[in-house]
Amino acid sequence: MKPMKFAQTMLRRSRGLFAGALVATAAFGVSAAAVADEALWEALAEGGKVVLLRHTESEEAEAEKSMHLAADGDCSTEVQLTDDGRAQAQALGKALKERGIEVGEVLSSDFCRARQTAEGVFGEYERWDALNLIAAMPEGESEWLLEDVRDRMSEFEGEGNLFLVTHRPNINTIVFENVEAGSLVVMRPEGMGSVEVLGVIPVESYH
Repeated sequence: MKPMKFAQTMLRRSRGLFAGALVATAAFGVSAAAVADEALWEALAEGGKVVLLRHTESEEAEAEKSMHLAADGDCSTEVQLTDDGRAQAQALGKALKERGIEVGEVLSSDFCRARQTAEGVFGEYERWDALNLIAAMPEGESEWLLEDVRDRMSEFEGEGNLFLVTHRPNINTIVFENVEAGSLVVMRPEGMGSVEVLGVIPVESYH
């Protein structure tokens, strides 16, 4: 039997990252949100960060279809991205390139809307079932799968950034952030099951 691990990721909320940003806001009249977003983009440009990316805008659907994962990968039977969602994914990919942000590794949920986001943003990615929608995970396995994600996040090392494309319930459960479609939760891995949440980049920051 797999040994029990901590049920939650150890989280810290960053304050120092935005100290200079608040000064700039007061001095130049720039909106606090815009300055905070820029600080997060700069943090990503430094590399070594972990990002939980909620898939971009998808079709509205009943819960049953929303939780449906086609065994054969046929996206015609699943919820897919809208045209705007595809445009958001392309815009994010463009923003990452223009800002010189290095992509070290990309892992995606098996669900079509997540895979379509990963393909639109990054081109190449690996599928990882631990990022699948929680409600669709096999009964009794969600705790262990989410713990695998927490371990991967906290232990990440690299010059580039680790991007995990997943779903709102997963992000909310892992880091207690209830984010909109296309949002990026930016974190600094600290090892030993711990990450520092630096903030959230909303879709409006790049699209």
